[in-house]
Amino acid sequence: MNMTLNTLGFAGALTTLAVLLTQCGSPAEAGAVEREDASSRLTRVGVRTLSAQPFAHSFAVQGNVETDRIASVLAEFPGVVAEVLTEEGAQVTPGQALVRINTDVLTKQREELVTQLELAQTLFDRQERLWNKDIGSEVEYLQARTGVEALNRSLATLDQQIDKAVIRAPFAGVLDRVFVNVGEMAAPPMPVVRVVDLKDLYVRAAVSDHYAGVVREGQPVKVEARGLEPVESQIRRVGQFIEAANRTIDLTVDLPAGSRALPNMVATVHITDLSLDSALVLPSATVLQDANGKEYVYVLRGDVATKQPITTGMVSEGMMLIESGLVPGDRVIERGATRVVDGERVTLIES
Repeated sequence: MNMTLNTLGFAGALTTLAVLLTQCGSPAEAGAVEREDASSRLTRVGVRTLSAQPFAHSFAVQGNVETDRIASVLAEFPGVVAEVLTEEGAQVTPGQALVRINTDVLTKQREELVTQLELAQTLFDRQERLWNKDIGSEVEYLQARTGVEALNRSLATLDQQIDKAVIRAPFAGVLDRVFVNVGEMAAPPMPVVRVVDLKDLYVRAAVSDHYAGVVREGQPVKVEARGLEPVESQIRRVGQFIEAANRTIDLTVDLPAGSRALPNMVATVHITDLSLDSALVLPSATVLQDANGKEYVYVLRGDVATKQPITTGMVSEGMMLIESGLVPGDRVIERGATRVVDGERVTLIES
């Protein structure tokens, strides 16, 4: 009986020991668990390894698309429109007839002048033959010659007036608009037609005098307009005068041939005032400020987050130029930087 009880006691002790070993595990497994618990307590961060890359900064100004090749042609000779010779939208050449004004009255006046000139010429020819034979007075000869010359001048003036009754294209381009209809009166100052040449378009913009020492001729720019693809160009001219009313300087930027821009279209000009082939940059959100307004980032050295003061420059498209404090290869804490302190051990976020 005593042997049976001892046997049962020994078996119970073994069972209890087995349970304890199962719960606690081996010493090696226990150490791994402790290390895993310690690692899980470290702040998890993401880093960005710095490397040199191009950096450019630009600022934007508003402007209008313009052209010097646009003309609202007036009627030099007032009268009733007799005929519109070219349709709107047609390509025209220099001197091409576009609109003709009625010249019936002038035509009749010309016929009368021609008749008077023929008579005057006949009288002068006879007077000249007599004068050559020393017959007649010099006064009669001079009067006859002067009459012919006066009529010729009058006829030439009338022909010019008749020619001005035809409104012609001042240069090659497109007949954009005809402002009159047949039977209407055409007279200054109302324009009759508008001719546009879209080959020499440019943007005229105004920039603050704050950039007077920054903008210059030949500076690269990018031009954007609603509905059009952005185009690359450069500044052709910088104004030499500051408008006192708004403290701005005029800029002229040529648009490349084939641009689909139209006169008076609003355009945005992005002017590049800094362009670096190699620079260190960081997202603006990565850069922190202390209570004194000093900028800094956290750099990961080994597994320790180290506070690193930096000096920054311009910001372009969310990226900030780093002027000093960092070197290529530095691992800057990008994610979780606001949750760490200087000298704290951290762990990396797995990809």
